[in-house]
Amino acid sequence: MADISKHMTKACDMSLGNAFVPVEYYTSPDYFRREQDMIFRRAWLMVGRMDEVPEPGDYIVREVPTLKANVVIARGKDGQVRAFHNACSHRGVALVCQPRGNTMTFRCPYHAWLYRIDGSLSAIPGEQDFPHVDKAANGLAGIHLDTWGGFIFLNFAQEPEVSLSQFLAGLDVMLDGAPFEQFPFCIRVTDEIDCNWKNLVNAFNEGYHVAVLHNKTLRPAVVPKDNPHLHYLDVKQFGPHSTGTVQRNFDYNPDAPALTWVYAQMLPTSAPDLDAIKQGRAGFHDHPGINRLKIENFGTETITVFPNISIQPLANGYLFYQFWPISERRMRTEVRIYSRHAPRTLREEYAMASTLAATRDVVVEDMAMSRLQQIGMESGGKTHQQFGQNEPLLRMFTRDYEAYLAGAAM
Repeated sequence: MADISKHMTKACDMSLGNAFVPVEYYTSPDYFRREQDMIFRRAWLMVGRMDEVPEPGDYIVREVPTLKANVVIARGKDGQVRAFHNACSHRGVALVCQPRGNTMTFRCPYHAWLYRIDGSLSAIPGEQDFPHVDKAANGLAGIHLDTWGGFIFLNFAQEPEVSLSQFLAGLDVMLDGAPFEQFPFCIRVTDEIDCNWKNLVNAFNEGYHVAVLHNKTLRPAVVPKDNPHLHYLDVKQFGPHSTGTVQRNFDYNPDAPALTWVYAQMLPTSAPDLDAIKQGRAGFHDHPGINRLKIENFGTETITVFPNISIQPLANGYLFYQFWPISERRMRTEVRIYSRHAPRTLREEYAMASTLAATRDVVVEDMAMSRLQQIGMESGGKTHQQFGQNEPLLRMFTRDYEAYLAGAAM
Protein backbone atom coordinates (compact mmCIF):
# COMPACT_ATOMS: atom_id res chain seq x y z
CA MET A 1 0.00 0.00 0.00
CA ALA A 2 1.30 3.47 -0.89
CA ASP A 3 2.41 5.71 1.96
CA ILE A 4 -0.36 8.31 2.06
CA SER A 5 1.18 10.29 4.93
CA LYS A 6 3.54 12.17 2.61
CA HIS A 7 0.52 13.78 0.96
CA MET A 8 -1.03 15.01 4.24
CA THR A 9 -0.66 18.78 3.98
CA LYS A 10 0.38 20.40 7.27
CA ALA A 11 0.00 24.06 8.23
CA CYS A 12 3.77 24.43 8.26
CA ASP A 13 3.88 23.19 4.64
CA MET A 14 1.82 26.27 3.73
CA SER A 15 3.82 28.62 6.02
CA LEU A 16 0.74 29.19 8.19
CA GLY A 17 1.60 30.16 11.73
CA ASN A 18 -1.67 31.45 13.17
CA ALA A 19 -2.31 28.64 15.67
CA PHE A 20 -4.31 30.85 18.06
CA VAL A 21 -7.46 32.56 16.78
CA PRO A 22 -9.50 35.04 18.88
CA VAL A 23 -12.92 33.83 19.99
CA GLU A 24 -14.04 37.44 19.44
CA TYR A 25 -14.13 36.75 15.68
CA TYR A 26 -17.07 34.42 16.40
CA THR A 27 -18.97 36.35 19.05
CA SER A 28 -18.59 40.08 18.38
CA PRO A 29 -21.38 42.15 16.73
CA ASP A 30 -18.67 44.56 15.57
CA TYR A 31 -16.88 41.80 13.69
CA PHE A 32 -20.14 40.76 12.05
CA ARG A 33 -20.74 44.32 10.80
CA ARG A 34 -17.19 44.42 9.44
CA GLU A 35 -17.79 41.09 7.70
CA GLN A 36 -20.85 42.51 5.98
CA ASP A 37 -18.98 45.55 4.68
CA MET A 38 -15.46 44.26 4.09
CA ILE A 39 -16.20 40.73 2.86
CA PHE A 40 -19.76 40.18 1.65
CA ARG A 41 -20.16 43.56 -0.07
CA ARG A 42 -16.80 43.14 -1.83
CA ALA A 43 -16.50 39.45 -2.70
CA TRP A 44 -18.16 37.64 -5.59
CA LEU A 45 -20.97 35.58 -4.02
CA MET A 46 -22.30 32.39 -5.59
CA VAL A 47 -26.11 32.37 -5.65
CA GLY A 48 -27.31 29.77 -8.17
CA ARG A 49 -26.80 28.08 -11.50
CA MET A 50 -27.44 29.11 -15.06
CA ASP A 51 -29.52 25.99 -15.67
CA GLU A 52 -32.07 27.41 -13.22
CA VAL A 53 -32.91 30.06 -15.87
CA PRO A 54 -32.40 28.15 -19.15
CA GLU A 55 -34.93 29.96 -21.38
CA PRO A 56 -35.70 33.62 -22.17
CA GLY A 57 -38.18 34.88 -19.61
CA ASP A 58 -37.08 32.42 -16.91
CA TYR A 59 -36.42 34.01 -13.54
CA ILE A 60 -35.60 33.00 -9.96
CA VAL A 61 -35.66 35.00 -6.74
CA ARG A 62 -32.77 34.63 -4.30
CA GLU A 63 -32.20 35.95 -0.80
CA VAL A 64 -28.79 37.08 0.35
CA PRO A 65 -29.59 37.23 4.07
CA THR A 66 -26.21 38.59 5.14
CA LEU A 67 -26.91 41.80 3.19
CA LYS A 68 -30.71 41.63 3.61
CA ALA A 69 -30.89 41.60 -0.18
CA ASN A 70 -33.72 40.11 -2.23
CA VAL A 71 -32.58 39.51 -5.78
CA VAL A 72 -34.27 38.71 -9.10
CA ILE A 73 -32.13 36.78 -11.59
CA ALA A 74 -33.69 36.67 -15.07
CA ARG A 75 -32.77 35.65 -18.60
CA GLY A 76 -33.77 38.34 -21.13
CA LYS A 77 -35.07 38.04 -24.66
CA ASP A 78 -31.49 38.45 -25.82
CA GLY A 79 -30.41 35.40 -23.80
CA GLN A 80 -28.39 37.45 -21.32
CA VAL A 81 -28.82 36.68 -17.62
CA ARG A 82 -29.10 39.74 -15.37
CA ALA A 83 -29.64 40.39 -11.67
CA PHE A 84 -31.68 43.14 -10.00
CA HIS A 85 -32.72 44.20 -6.56
CA ASN A 86 -36.34 43.15 -6.08
CA ALA A 87 -37.60 46.69 -5.43
CA CYS A 88 -39.94 48.86 -7.47
CA SER A 89 -38.57 52.30 -8.38
CA HIS A 90 -41.81 53.95 -7.22
CA ARG A 91 -42.21 53.07 -3.54
CA GLY A 92 -39.77 50.21 -3.05
CA VAL A 93 -42.19 47.27 -3.11
CA ALA A 94 -40.76 43.79 -3.77
CA LEU A 95 -42.57 43.31 -7.06
CA VAL A 96 -41.59 39.70 -7.88
CA CYS A 97 -43.46 37.51 -5.43
CA GLN A 98 -43.01 33.99 -6.85
CA PRO A 99 -39.73 32.11 -6.26
CA ARG A 100 -39.42 31.23 -9.96
CA GLY A 101 -41.35 31.46 -13.21
CA ASN A 102 -41.34 32.63 -16.80
CA THR A 103 -42.51 36.05 -17.93
CA MET A 104 -41.47 38.94 -20.13
CA THR A 105 -42.64 41.63 -17.71
CA PHE A 106 -42.75 42.28 -13.98
CA ARG A 107 -45.73 44.28 -12.72
CA CYS A 108 -45.61 45.90 -9.29
CA PRO A 109 -48.57 44.65 -7.21
CA TYR A 110 -48.97 48.03 -5.49
CA HIS A 111 -49.41 50.56 -8.33
CA ALA A 112 -48.78 48.44 -11.44
CA TRP A 113 -45.54 50.01 -12.58
CA LEU A 114 -44.35 47.71 -15.35
CA TYR A 115 -40.81 46.47 -16.01
CA ARG A 116 -39.42 44.43 -18.88
CA ILE A 117 -37.52 41.18 -18.25
CA ASP A 118 -34.25 43.11 -18.74
CA GLY A 119 -35.17 45.36 -15.79
CA SER A 120 -36.02 48.47 -17.80
CA LEU A 121 -39.09 50.49 -16.79
CA SER A 122 -41.77 50.06 -19.46
CA ALA A 123 -44.89 51.86 -18.23
CA ILE A 124 -46.16 54.07 -15.40
CA PRO A 125 -49.94 54.27 -14.90
CA GLY A 126 -50.92 57.95 -14.76
CA GLU A 127 -47.52 58.85 -16.15
CA GLN A 128 -48.50 62.52 -16.42
CA ASP A 129 -48.31 62.76 -12.62
CA PHE A 130 -44.65 61.74 -12.65
CA PRO A 131 -43.05 64.27 -15.00
CA HIS A 132 -39.85 64.11 -12.95
CA VAL A 133 -39.38 60.36 -13.54
CA ASP A 134 -37.12 59.46 -16.45
CA LYS A 135 -38.13 55.90 -17.32
CA ALA A 136 -34.77 55.21 -18.94
CA ALA A 137 -33.02 55.99 -15.65
CA ASN A 138 -35.47 54.28 -13.29
CA GLY A 139 -35.44 50.62 -14.13
CA LEU A 140 -34.77 47.98 -11.53
CA ALA A 141 -31.45 48.51 -9.75
CA GLY A 142 -28.90 46.16 -11.28
CA ILE A 143 -26.37 43.97 -9.50
CA HIS A 144 -23.08 42.90 -11.10
CA LEU A 145 -23.36 39.31 -12.36
CA ASP A 146 -20.82 36.91 -13.83
CA THR A 147 -20.58 33.15 -14.20
CA TRP A 148 -18.06 30.35 -13.88
CA GLY A 149 -18.69 26.65 -14.46
CA GLY A 150 -22.38 27.37 -14.85
CA PHE A 151 -22.52 28.97 -11.37
CA ILE A 152 -23.97 32.47 -11.01
CA PHE A 153 -21.99 34.97 -8.94
CA LEU A 154 -23.11 38.41 -7.78
CA ASN A 155 -21.04 41.35 -6.59
CA PHE A 156 -22.82 44.01 -4.54
CA ALA A 157 -20.11 46.67 -4.74
CA GLN A 158 -20.87 49.77 -6.77
CA GLU A 159 -17.94 48.68 -8.94
CA PRO A 160 -16.25 45.32 -8.33
CA GLU A 161 -12.62 45.63 -7.31
CA VAL A 162 -11.66 42.62 -9.45
CA SER A 163 -13.27 40.48 -12.12
CA LEU A 164 -14.71 37.10 -11.16
CA SER A 165 -11.80 35.33 -12.84
CA GLN A 166 -9.31 37.44 -10.89
CA PHE A 167 -11.23 36.73 -7.70
CA LEU A 168 -11.11 32.95 -8.30
CA ALA A 169 -7.34 33.29 -8.63
CA GLY A 170 -6.68 30.17 -10.68
CA LEU A 171 -9.23 27.85 -9.08
CA ASP A 172 -11.34 28.37 -12.19
CA VAL A 173 -8.38 27.37 -14.37
CA MET A 174 -7.66 24.18 -12.43
CA LEU A 175 -11.33 23.17 -12.57
CA ASP A 176 -11.91 24.32 -16.15
CA GLY A 177 -14.21 21.85 -17.86
CA ALA A 178 -15.34 20.18 -14.62
CA PRO A 179 -18.71 18.69 -15.67
CA PHE A 180 -21.06 20.42 -13.25
CA GLU A 181 -23.56 20.78 -16.10
CA GLN A 182 -23.92 16.99 -16.29
CA PHE A 183 -25.79 17.09 -13.00
CA PRO A 184 -28.70 19.54 -13.35
CA PHE A 185 -31.18 17.92 -10.96
CA CYS A 186 -31.09 19.32 -7.44
CA ILE A 187 -32.78 18.72 -4.13
CA ARG A 188 -32.31 21.42 -1.53
CA VAL A 189 -32.56 21.75 2.25
CA THR A 190 -32.16 24.96 4.26
CA ASP A 191 -32.01 25.62 7.99
CA GLU A 192 -31.11 28.37 10.45
CA ILE A 193 -28.76 27.72 13.34
CA ASP A 194 -27.78 29.66 16.45
CA CYS A 195 -24.08 29.78 15.74
CA ASN A 196 -21.50 31.85 13.93
CA TRP A 197 -21.21 31.00 10.24
CA LYS A 198 -17.48 30.40 10.46
CA ASN A 199 -18.07 27.44 12.79
CA LEU A 200 -19.53 25.51 9.85
CA VAL A 201 -17.03 26.85 7.32
CA ASN A 202 -14.31 25.45 9.57
CA ALA A 203 -16.10 22.12 10.06
CA PHE A 204 -16.17 21.54 6.32
CA ASN A 205 -12.48 22.36 5.99
CA GLU A 206 -11.08 19.58 8.19
CA GLY A 207 -11.59 15.85 8.55
CA TYR A 208 -10.22 15.69 12.11
CA HIS A 209 -13.74 15.54 13.59
CA VAL A 210 -15.21 12.89 11.30
CA ALA A 211 -14.22 9.77 13.25
CA VAL A 212 -15.65 11.25 16.46
CA LEU A 213 -18.63 13.44 15.60
CA HIS A 214 -19.79 11.29 12.66
CA ASN A 215 -18.95 7.98 14.31
CA LYS A 216 -22.28 6.36 13.40
CA THR A 217 -22.87 8.13 10.07
CA LEU A 218 -19.78 8.93 8.01
CA ARG A 219 -16.93 7.17 9.79
CA PRO A 220 -17.54 3.56 8.64
CA ALA A 221 -17.82 4.51 4.97
CA VAL A 222 -15.27 7.33 4.89
CA VAL A 223 -12.38 6.96 7.34
CA PRO A 224 -9.66 4.60 5.99
CA LYS A 225 -7.24 2.66 8.18
CA ASP A 226 -4.19 4.52 6.86
CA ASN A 227 -5.69 7.94 7.68
CA PRO A 228 -7.66 7.59 10.94
CA HIS A 229 -8.04 11.36 11.45
CA LEU A 230 -9.06 11.87 7.80
CA HIS A 231 -6.29 14.35 7.14
CA TYR A 232 -6.88 16.24 3.87
CA LEU A 233 -4.42 15.38 1.11
CA ASP A 234 -2.70 17.56 -1.49
CA VAL A 235 -4.17 20.86 -0.27
CA LYS A 236 -3.95 23.67 -2.84
CA GLN A 237 -4.68 27.36 -2.32
CA PHE A 238 -5.87 29.89 -4.88
CA GLY A 239 -5.99 33.31 -3.29
CA PRO A 240 -8.51 32.85 -0.47
CA HIS A 241 -9.95 29.66 -2.04
CA SER A 242 -8.73 26.11 -1.59
CA THR A 243 -9.13 22.48 -2.53
CA GLY A 244 -8.07 19.26 -0.84
CA THR A 245 -8.51 15.57 -1.59
CA VAL A 246 -10.46 13.37 0.83
CA GLN A 247 -10.28 9.58 0.94
CA ARG A 248 -13.04 7.11 1.60
CA ASN A 249 -12.99 3.62 3.11
CA PHE A 250 -13.38 1.18 0.22
CA ASP A 251 -13.30 -1.70 2.73
CA TYR A 252 -16.71 -0.62 4.00
CA ASN A 253 -19.42 -3.17 3.32
CA PRO A 254 -22.66 -2.47 5.19
CA ASP A 255 -24.34 -5.50 6.70
CA ALA A 256 -27.94 -4.46 6.14
CA PRO A 257 -29.20 -5.64 2.71
CA ALA A 258 -31.26 -2.49 2.20
CA LEU A 259 -28.26 -0.28 2.92
CA THR A 260 -26.08 -2.34 0.59
CA TRP A 261 -28.61 -1.81 -2.18
CA VAL A 262 -28.89 1.92 -1.52
CA TYR A 263 -25.11 2.34 -1.73
CA ALA A 264 -25.18 0.63 -5.11
CA GLN A 265 -28.01 2.84 -6.41
CA MET A 266 -27.44 6.08 -4.56
CA LEU A 267 -27.12 9.27 -6.56
CA PRO A 268 -24.72 10.87 -5.96
CA THR A 269 -22.14 8.55 -4.41
CA SER A 270 -18.39 8.64 -4.06
CA ALA A 271 -18.03 5.12 -5.49
CA PRO A 272 -16.78 5.13 -9.11
CA ASP A 273 -19.60 5.24 -11.66
CA LEU A 274 -18.31 2.34 -13.78
CA ASP A 275 -21.14 2.49 -16.32
CA ALA A 276 -20.57 6.20 -16.89
CA ILE A 277 -16.83 5.64 -17.31
CA LYS A 278 -17.44 2.94 -19.92
CA GLN A 279 -19.84 5.25 -21.78
CA GLY A 280 -17.38 8.14 -21.84
CA ARG A 281 -19.33 10.29 -19.41
CA ALA A 282 -17.24 9.72 -16.32
CA GLY A 283 -18.42 12.78 -14.45
CA PHE A 284 -15.70 14.15 -12.19
CA HIS A 285 -13.77 10.87 -12.15
CA ASP A 286 -11.26 11.75 -14.87
CA HIS A 287 -10.98 15.51 -14.45
CA PRO A 288 -7.28 16.41 -13.93
CA GLY A 289 -8.03 18.97 -11.22
CA ILE A 290 -9.84 16.45 -9.04
CA ASN A 291 -8.05 13.61 -7.26
CA ARG A 292 -4.77 14.94 -8.58
CA LEU A 293 -2.90 12.18 -6.71
CA LYS A 294 -5.01 9.51 -8.42
CA ILE A 295 -5.45 7.64 -5.15
CA GLU A 296 -7.51 4.49 -5.54
CA ASN A 297 -9.80 5.14 -2.58
CA PHE A 298 -10.75 8.66 -3.65
CA GLY A 299 -13.80 10.00 -1.82
CA THR A 300 -14.25 13.62 -2.80
CA GLU A 301 -12.47 16.89 -3.45
CA THR A 302 -13.44 19.52 -0.90
CA ILE A 303 -13.49 22.81 -2.82
CA THR A 304 -13.89 25.96 -0.73
CA VAL A 305 -14.91 29.15 -2.52
CA PHE A 306 -14.35 32.11 -0.20
CA PRO A 307 -16.18 33.24 1.76
CA ASN A 308 -19.06 30.78 2.25
CA ILE A 309 -19.16 27.88 -0.24
CA SER A 310 -18.09 24.25 -0.03
CA ILE A 311 -18.44 22.01 -3.10
CA GLN A 312 -17.77 18.27 -2.98
CA PRO A 313 -17.67 16.50 -6.38
CA LEU A 314 -18.59 12.81 -6.27
CA ALA A 315 -18.89 10.12 -8.92
CA ASN A 316 -22.55 10.63 -9.83
CA GLY A 317 -23.03 14.23 -8.81
CA TYR A 318 -21.85 16.73 -6.23
CA LEU A 319 -22.77 18.21 -2.88
CA PHE A 320 -23.03 21.97 -2.40
CA TYR A 321 -23.05 23.76 0.95
CA GLN A 322 -23.53 27.47 1.58
CA PHE A 323 -23.21 29.34 4.88
CA TRP A 324 -24.87 32.76 5.20
CA PRO A 325 -24.27 34.83 8.36
CA ILE A 326 -27.37 36.57 9.69
CA SER A 327 -25.78 37.93 12.86
CA GLU A 328 -22.70 37.18 14.91
CA ARG A 329 -24.51 34.20 16.47
CA ARG A 330 -27.01 33.09 13.85
CA MET A 331 -26.62 31.75 10.31
CA ARG A 332 -28.55 30.12 7.49
CA THR A 333 -27.20 27.02 5.81
CA GLU A 334 -28.26 25.62 2.46
CA VAL A 335 -27.46 22.11 1.29
CA ARG A 336 -27.96 21.06 -2.33
CA ILE A 337 -27.51 17.57 -3.74
CA TYR A 338 -26.96 17.55 -7.50
CA SER A 339 -27.38 14.46 -9.69
CA ARG A 340 -27.87 13.60 -13.36
CA HIS A 341 -31.66 13.53 -13.37
CA ALA A 342 -34.76 13.39 -11.24
CA PRO A 343 -35.69 9.91 -9.95
CA ARG A 344 -37.42 7.98 -12.75
CA THR A 345 -38.46 4.87 -10.87
CA LEU A 346 -39.62 4.00 -7.37
CA ARG A 347 -36.21 2.45 -6.75
CA GLU A 348 -34.45 5.68 -7.69
CA GLU A 349 -36.89 7.67 -5.54
CA TYR A 350 -36.04 5.44 -2.60
CA ALA A 351 -32.31 5.82 -3.27
CA MET A 352 -32.59 9.60 -3.53
CA ALA A 353 -34.63 9.78 -0.32
CA SER A 354 -31.94 7.69 1.38
CA THR A 355 -29.23 10.01 0.04
CA LEU A 356 -31.10 13.04 1.37
CA ALA A 357 -31.66 11.41 4.75
CA ALA A 358 -28.00 10.39 5.05
CA THR A 359 -26.81 13.87 4.09
CA ARG A 360 -29.29 15.46 6.50
CA ASP A 361 -28.10 13.26 9.37
CA VAL A 362 -24.47 14.26 8.84
CA VAL A 363 -25.24 17.97 8.49
CA VAL A 364 -27.46 17.90 11.59
CA GLU A 365 -24.50 16.51 13.54
CA ASP A 366 -22.34 19.37 12.25
CA MET A 367 -25.02 21.93 13.09
CA ALA A 368 -25.57 20.58 16.60
CA MET A 369 -21.84 20.66 17.33
CA SER A 370 -21.51 24.18 15.93
CA ARG A 371 -24.28 25.27 18.29
CA LEU A 372 -22.45 23.69 21.24
CA GLN A 373 -19.27 25.41 20.09
CA GLN A 374 -21.07 28.76 20.09
CA ILE A 375 -22.35 28.17 23.62
CA GLY A 376 -18.84 27.43 24.80
CA MET A 377 -17.27 30.44 23.12
CA GLU A 378 -19.92 32.85 24.38
CA SER A 379 -19.47 31.57 27.93
CA GLY A 380 -16.36 33.70 28.16
CA GLY A 381 -13.92 31.23 29.67
CA LYS A 382 -11.67 31.07 26.63
CA THR A 383 -10.27 33.94 24.59
CA HIS A 384 -8.83 31.87 21.72
CA GLN A 385 -9.42 28.78 19.60
CA GLN A 386 -6.44 26.59 18.73
CA PHE A 387 -5.85 25.33 15.18
CA GLY A 388 -3.57 22.33 14.76
CA GLN A 389 -1.00 21.51 12.11
CA ASN A 390 -3.63 19.13 10.73
CA GLU A 391 -6.04 22.06 10.23
CA PRO A 392 -4.21 24.14 7.61
CA LEU A 393 -7.36 25.25 5.82
CA LEU A 394 -8.74 26.77 9.03
CA ARG A 395 -5.56 28.79 9.42
CA MET A 396 -5.65 29.78 5.76
CA PHE A 397 -9.28 30.92 5.96
CA THR A 398 -8.54 32.97 9.08
CA ARG A 399 -5.48 34.56 7.49
CA ASP A 400 -7.52 35.74 4.50
CA TYR A 401 -10.48 36.70 6.69
CA GLU A 402 -8.21 39.00 8.68
CA ALA A 403 -6.75 40.45 5.52
CA TYR A 404 -10.16 41.27 4.06
CA LEU A 405 -11.34 42.90 7.30
CA ALA A 406 -8.19 45.02 7.24
CA GLY A 407 -9.08 46.24 3.75
CA ALA A 408 -6.50 44.26 1.81
CA ALA A 409 -6.88 44.34 -1.95
CA MET A 410 -8.84 41.49 -3.45
